[in-house]
Amino acid sequence: MNIPFYPKYYLVFLLAEFENAPFVIKIAILFASFLAITFVLTLIHIIVLNLIYLSRDKIKEQFNTTYQDAIVSTITSSALLEEEDIKECLGHHRNPLRKKNKRLYTEELIEIIKQTKISKTVNQENLLVVINHFQLDTYWQHIILKGRLKKRKNALRNMDELEHLLSGSVLLKSAYHRNGDFRKQSRAALIEYDQNDPFKFFEESFDSDFNALDEIRLHHYLEKKSQTSGLPDFSRWVENAKNDHFKRFIIKEIGLLKQLNCANFLINLLQTEKQLVVRKQIVETLGVLDFKAADTPLISIYATAATGLQKKIIETLAILKTEKTLAFLVETYQYSHDSSMKIQLAHALNDYGVEGQEKFEALSLGDNHFNLEVFAQVNFSHNQKDTPYTALT
Repeated sequence: MNIPFYPKYYLVFLLAEFENAPFVIKIAILFASFLAITFVLTLIHIIVLNLIYLSRDKIKEQFNTTYQDAIVSTITSSALLEEEDIKECLGHHRNPLRKKNKRLYTEELIEIIKQTKISKTVNQENLLVVINHFQLDTYWQHIILKGRLKKRKNALRNMDELEHLLSGSVLLKSAYHRNGDFRKQSRAALIEYDQNDPFKFFEESFDSDFNALDEIRLHHYLEKKSQTSGLPDFSRWVENAKNDHFKRFIIKEIGLLKQLNCANFLINLLQTEKQLVVRKQIVETLGVLDFKAADTPLISIYATAATGLQKKIIETLAILKTEKTLAFLVETYQYSHDSSMKIQLAHALNDYGVEGQEKFEALSLGDNHFNLEVFAQVNFSHNQKDTPYTALT
């Protein structure tokens, strides 16, 4: 019996029938075949994805079952444990860990560290031994140096989360990468991990393509750096900055990180700086620093300042609350003819405190209908802030 004969016979038969079929039937058959193939491939894809996710979940579950308690007890121990004791606690690997296991182990270890930090202190020396025990150090360092871009970005995030695997030499090799996002993430991480020159790229205004995401990254690392060691005087980077957005960011950080020693420098810079966005940030930072001596310089430039800068000055003077500021706000309100500026001044007086509210209430009395409207508007806004939100039932 010739078995191959039958498939060939039916194939030829079907092709002959297809050739003789009307055009509409041919189109319908092709379309139905396409849908059937697509359905089969989609079904296979779904099955493969489910198998992958099940495999990942199984590996993570095994990791947590086998190692979680041991890891937590090790990294929360106040004593500096010997490497052999930690290895004995975690167990020895008969075979080298697979790459997929190392990726998943990293995810679970990061999660364990985050959960532990909520209520306990992590012993960083013991944690480093745990990381080395699972061979995560060599694995991620190899990827960040030689992997594809997507994997290198992921490696940088994971190494940063683990806090022990990055160094200045590793990051410098990525700090000139042609991909802007990866390059700037590497440069930002240098602040924490480079022991020799952590602020190297601040001399170059960080990067030519400086944006809002870079501000978030840099603030994160600067805040961490301020908690572990002292920060240098930021004023030199303000002076040398070639990018106005970077200059504005550094001035903002002076306020957020409470570099009060830069306040006089900022007052002097306010007199010479031409860019409005930078001048507005200087005024705002002086308020954040609560630098009382700034009241006189701010009042002196108010009359000739642009409208946007005047509004910032009003906000800052309401924060400083010196003898001069309240009198200036009251006087400016009385002689202002700009309705939007008058409303801004009214809010500043209302936010000033009891004394400012009394002055504002006195100004609202009289025949001026606009003053009464401003008073009602500002009071309503103030009451809305003070009233806690309650959900409707």
